[in-house]
Amino acid sequence: MSVARTARTVRTLRNALLAAFAALALVLSGAAATTSASAATTTTTTTTGLDGVWACDVPAGYVYDQVSMNRSCSGGGTWNSPQFHLRTPVDGLTACISNPAFVYDSISWGYACSQQSGVISNAYHLRTPYDGLTACVGTPAFTYDFTGRSTSCSLLYGSSVPSTTFHLRTPVNGLWACDVPRGWTYSATTSNLDCASGPNVPTTKFLLVH
Repeated sequence: MSVARTARTVRTLRNALLAAFAALALVLSGAAATTSASAATTTTTTTTGLDGVWACDVPAGYVYDQVSMNRSCSGGGTWNSPQFHLRTPVDGLTACISNPAFVYDSISWGYACSQQSGVISNAYHLRTPYDGLTACVGTPAFTYDFTGRSTSCSLLYGSSVPSTTFHLRTPVNGLWACDVPRGWTYSATTSNLDCASGPNVPTTKFLLVH
């Protein structure tokens, strides 16, 4: 093979390799751009949320604090249907429904949550559970060590009859509790009025062990 032919062959191979590298760089650049755009879209979707949006139903994880009766959600019908003002549940929010991750420590009444004209409906003051909180309901992640009575937890409008409240406690070894949380057991029991759901009705209390 002549020197000239050898030089031409080397140049041809070099040009082919450069073309291949250029094509690969272009593909990788496009993939990177697509990935960046996708990531940006995902971030926007995740951070936008539905808090404050009026919607025809309530997605999982949200609550609502107002109801509007109108025809937006009636599918073209002439009747009024409920439209819900969505809220992300947070500690201290008053909402028309509760949420499994929260408890509530009082119930209020008004027209904001009503789906019938002129009918008063109840709302819940949401609280993030913590050790020592007095709440209107219990929650599986906690136990409670005594009960109380308060009209602020009554589900009957205007009722003067108090409802049971629960002093929430984080379960720990050696705690005397009114119930035994899942995954725990107990080493002793006693009977007193701490956990009574009614006046002068002794109930069992458990010494927790884990």
